[in-house]
Amino acid sequence: MTQLLSLFNQVFGNQTKSNDLEQFINSHTPNSHQQVDELTREYLYHYTTLRGFKS
Repeated sequence: MTQLLSLFNQVFGNQTKSNDLEQFINSHTPNSHQQVDELTREYLYHYTTLRGFKS
């Protein structure tokens, strides 16, 4: 049962991260692909690495 829950978390947990990233980008209303790339890097640096240290 624990393995099944872990599998669900891996599959559906990534969607949450994707949704968070999408919301972060949309909240800044980028005007170009370059801005989207910059926001993606900023999100990944600030939100995924910092969360990793807190866990």
